[in-house]
Amino acid sequence: MTRLILTVDLSEWLDAFLLAAGIVQAAEDRLYGTWRPSHRLLKYLNDQATTPRSAALVESAHAVAGAAGGALLRLPPARRLRGWTDRVATATDLLADLVLDARDPGRPPPELRRALLQAADALHRPSVVRQVFGPAVVRPPSCFCSLDQHPEDVVELVRRFTAEYPARDRPLLVVGVRTSGNYLAPLAGAALRQRGHRQVTVCTARPGAALLPGRAAELRRSAREGGLVLLLDDPPVTGRSLAEVAARAERAGFPAAAVVPLLAVCEDEPAVPARLARYPCVLLGGADWHVRKLLRPAALAELVPRLLPDCRPPVEVGPQGPLTRGVHLAVPVTARVGARELPMIAESAGLGYLGRRAVTVADALDGLVPAVHGFAGGVVLRARAPGEQPDRTSGRVDPAEVARYVAIRQRRLATDADRSLRLTGRGPVWEIAARTLAPLLGRPEVLLRPALLDPLMRRLTAAHRPYVVDGRTLGRNWVAGEDGRWVKTDFAEGAFSHLDLASYDAAYDLAGAAISFEGRADELLAGYRKASGQRISPARWCVAQLVQARNIVQPDPGLGPPTALTHAQARRAQARAVQRFLAGAFLSDLPDLSGLDADPDGPWCVLDVDGVLETDPLGFPAGSPHGMLALRALRAHGCRTLLATGRSLPELQDRCAAYGLAGGVAEYGAALHRAVPGAAGTTEAVLPAGWEEPDAELRRRLARMPDVTVDPLSRWAVRASVLGGGVRTGLPAAAVASLLGAVPAGGSATGALGARYDVVPGERQTDFVPHGTDKVHGVRTLLARLGAEGAVPVLAVGDGPADLGLLRWAAHGVAPANAAPEVRAAEVAVTSGAYQRGLAEAVGRLIGHRPGGCPACRPPRLPPDTRALLRVLALPEAGRRGAPWRLLRLAGAELALSVRRGSREG
Repeated sequence: MTRLILTVDLSEWLDAFLLAAGIVQAAEDRLYGTWRPSHRLLKYLNDQATTPRSAALVESAHAVAGAAGGALLRLPPARRLRGWTDRVATATDLLADLVLDARDPGRPPPELRRALLQAADALHRPSVVRQVFGPAVVRPPSCFCSLDQHPEDVVELVRRFTAEYPARDRPLLVVGVRTSGNYLAPLAGAALRQRGHRQVTVCTARPGAALLPGRAAELRRSAREGGLVLLLDDPPVTGRSLAEVAARAERAGFPAAAVVPLLAVCEDEPAVPARLARYPCVLLGGADWHVRKLLRPAALAELVPRLLPDCRPPVEVGPQGPLTRGVHLAVPVTARVGARELPMIAESAGLGYLGRRAVTVADALDGLVPAVHGFAGGVVLRARAPGEQPDRTSGRVDPAEVARYVAIRQRRLATDADRSLRLTGRGPVWEIAARTLAPLLGRPEVLLRPALLDPLMRRLTAAHRPYVVDGRTLGRNWVAGEDGRWVKTDFAEGAFSHLDLASYDAAYDLAGAAISFEGRADELLAGYRKASGQRISPARWCVAQLVQARNIVQPDPGLGPPTALTHAQARRAQARAVQRFLAGAFLSDLPDLSGLDADPDGPWCVLDVDGVLETDPLGFPAGSPHGMLALRALRAHGCRTLLATGRSLPELQDRCAAYGLAGGVAEYGAALHRAVPGAAGTTEAVLPAGWEEPDAELRRRLARMPDVTVDPLSRWAVRASVLGGGVRTGLPAAAVASLLGAVPAGGSATGALGARYDVVPGERQTDFVPHGTDKVHGVRTLLARLGAEGAVPVLAVGDGPADLGLLRWAAHGVAPANAAPEVRAAEVAVTSGAYQRGLAEAVGRLIGHRPGGCPACRPPRLPPDTRALLRVLALPEAGRRGAPWRLLRLAGAELALSVRRGSREG
């Protein structure tokens, strides 16, 4: 508040407006309970409402929650905070008028300063307002920080609205969808008042929450009088948030024709998202955004000399690229300064103090980022590295350079606290980590996550040395500077990203880079340890990678929507993070048995992956402590383990590298991998006659089917799945039959796809395997390559029909309890436990005791944070009966971690 009042006294209206709107946003989030578990429960129930009956029940729950929320707002503490918030909101409206008024009043209006002084007084003395508002954190608005919007865009949207709705006496309820709505709605209200509209009410809302909480009568009266609801938010991607608020307006009594979204969209040819098609939207296409004018040659010809007084005309300005969500519009600029030409980039950087952060960060990171020559009017002018293009696509930076950059940034941009810990309900990194792991809790996840996973992830990701993170270290946006050193060009955006993923931890920045470097993550961690003197715990590292891998399937503003390959890479990166974490916990102290010379007489074991060594309740395959104990026991007792999986060759290689295995076969035996210690290993295709190249016909036919995706990592087998309602399933039987009966163009009946492929159905996918491919043949070939031709595995564990040959061939063929009916009906042993518990039981039968039960295979003692994350990963192992005990153990692990952290801080 002190900074706001000082800014008002200096008549810096834009900065004052941004500060006031941010304070209102933080206060409303506290007041209306965005952080409460009940809000998240309602959101979860709303997402699960797929039938009219369930939707009606959810609506009833909303009504009850609305009534309870209204009662809370009438309590004295809430009334005081509400009155305080209303005073600041009134000041925000006055500031919005000043921002849009071309005339400069010079001195602030008396009522503005009076309202702010009263609000400041409540914060500077002990009060309920200070108590309740204390934990609130202001979040930057994407609209004026990351997405290149400008107040003039709001003015233009209002002009277009009034052209279609000229009546000036009609009641207008302007609803901003928080967070950006806290900034857009007051500006829209000011623009409407300036155009003569006399009944304008401005408010904000979050999706799923009530409009005008505690003022239902006022809302109903507006609907009866034929009022309109105007909605404002960031440029929509799917329009889901806007659609939820629009639906809430309809339930309040407004017809769909009276709900008018005012949308700025990035595309030059504006289109309405399908969810909003039933509403009369007012659109502003990307070609008409104000930022286009700011970066035109005429505007830059005036701006550049103002920022560089020694600049001589002419100023050469390159073409503008497309307007994209999340990457600022930028153009190349060349100007003559003194006797030399200066190549630069002029780009939008955000408004007011939100944009000036680019200058502040650049000054702090001198030598690590391009030099910034100045900032004015929302445009920053910075140096352009040799060969750099406005889209900032770069070459391949070395991991040591990234580690050095993160370590120096951590020192130079240090903060006094990790404020992300106070952003409950706002999607900080710790909350996204909890959401990622929540499926392990089963159906009651929405109730258990706030009590168990949220506190644990908050503690695991809390920064020990907090700083303003970069947030965008995925490997792009690095270029070689004039002196040959790497510089980071996108250095001030990720910490204030439109993705809203708040973090203050170096592990988060390093994990982003690790996704790009894949197998070189150890170099990255070693470089950071050398540059900073800090170690990152395995649990913290695993969690950070899970979140960063999730980020890469967000729509990439520079590369377009995520592709099937992007989704596959994200799942692979998440799987690899868990593999490395589990291997570090259970296998790192054992000798590496991937080389044949380590134990030439050790017996061979063959394990399936899906359903045996790993399961995928998380949406990506992940192992568990029981599976790792079984693998540890095999290695500790001298057994040589091979994998035989239907997964792709790259995924097989990941597991062999993580677990120190001799090799394996992928794609049901179509390809093999042999590990070579200290090297990448060797691969080989093992195919039936007639398969010299992958068959593209089946992939083409699958690509034409709606909602069907094909795994881009598989080369010979074709793994297809249907994505519906966010859940992946296998193809319907009718679709499979139709595909197998298809004859390739120009072919004969004997060339039908059914004659070339066998089908392996699964819960989450349908695999089409080259006819004649066999895991047994693949493993025999691999054993021959390993110098063990003719060897027979002492143990094979598998759960599907494709594993039957292995189970019958091995000396001991065992299936876990989750095995397919065809396997359970065959003459093979079946364990009492399912999945990894079944694997551990099978290994226990082989070695004569339960895995981990003797000094040779007993796991090492692990630190508390590792044990805590392991207990999360172990949750599905217990089944329904054992779940309560596992949950109690998880609660105990969280408590131990809390006590340990508290004692360290004390």
